[in-house]
Amino acid sequence: MRGTRVALTFVFLADGAMVGSWASRIPAVKDGLDLTTSQLGLALFAMSLGALVSMPLAGWLDERVGSGRIALVALVGGGSSLWLAGVAGSLAALSGALALFGAGFGAVNVSGNAQGIALERAYGRSILSSFHAAFSAGGLIGAAAGGLAAARGGEPSAHFAAVAVTLALVALATAGHLSPRGDAGGEAFALVRPPRALLVLGVAAFFTLLAEGAAADWSAVYLHGSLGAAAAVAALGYTAFSLAMVASRLAGDRLNEAIGPATLARGGGLVSAVGLAAALAIGTTPAALVGFAAMGAGLGVVVPVLFRTAGTTPGVAPGIGLAAVSTIGFLGFLAGPPAIGIAADMIGLRASLGVVVAASVLASGLSWRAIAAHTTARTRAELGTIAAHGPCVDAG
Repeated sequence: MRGTRVALTFVFLADGAMVGSWASRIPAVKDGLDLTTSQLGLALFAMSLGALVSMPLAGWLDERVGSGRIALVALVGGGSSLWLAGVAGSLAALSGALALFGAGFGAVNVSGNAQGIALERAYGRSILSSFHAAFSAGGLIGAAAGGLAAARGGEPSAHFAAVAVTLALVALATAGHLSPRGDAGGEAFALVRPPRALLVLGVAAFFTLLAEGAAADWSAVYLHGSLGAAAAVAALGYTAFSLAMVASRLAGDRLNEAIGPATLARGGGLVSAVGLAAALAIGTTPAALVGFAAMGAGLGVVVPVLFRTAGTTPGVAPGIGLAAVSTIGFLGFLAGPPAIGIAADMIGLRASLGVVVAASVLASGLSWRAIAAHTTARTRAELGTIAAHGPCVDAG
């Protein structure tokens, strides 16, 4: 099992690096094609659409081909389409490449989480958060490499080509170690209406991942375009966000035990909201970097708590619960940033990022409500089981 865990950790790490690499070079791609913020928003919408199409398809294929194989194919495909985005010569070509990129990203997330659920059950203890930490660490590595490439004047096409080759090597190295099949396959990720008990969790995940997606896609653009930071400094926005998120997710399990999941999720959302709101009010580059770091620290602990809660909802199979909440949540991650881009052309990017502050507040309140209700439901289910079977008597 250890070999499988290491291999899956590298898959999540590579997936995060792929996203971080793209996020750090968005300003260069935007300037290279002379795009407006609304045009960039349309290209990001194409990425969202590709992911939304691929997620249920990946779940269906997981059951028939195997989630391990799908994750690796999607990782290679995502890297290749990232390179295509780097060499795109028009908005249409960029949109097409990003649609394929989103499809790869979405498929890796579905199949990778399916692998993670199965492995977590085999371990008999919680390890899913460690994979999310690896994803965030990958985002940090990708963003840092992107910042270095920008500082040296490297073209996105050459940078993305190196990323594509690296992802292919990761897929090749891990191919023999992933489980052929994972949990939560086709049935779990089918496009069906989630049970009512999961809807509040899903909406909380939606707002949490909307804020996370905004940091990925707009942090560098805000620092470079609105505050006038150099391209290399602008790339540090997502780096600060990712570093803080890695740290919080590594500490997340211990914090969960110390203060409880509801308090942890509520506090995380509030830290994100206050940090970004202060950064926007001050309006300087150092404040923005601190604000994005606060977002990473706050939001980093929320998603693993929500996913774990979804997987232990009474009366719902763990895979189905996770699939419903993660699918709704990734709608926010993928659809929110393009909406912010369109709004930025009307009211400015700084003002439109106020939506992210509101999303963090909503994530805080909804997470608290959903997790508290979940705790009550689990307690009632346990009491009902005891009442039905009677107290356990030791006959020895």
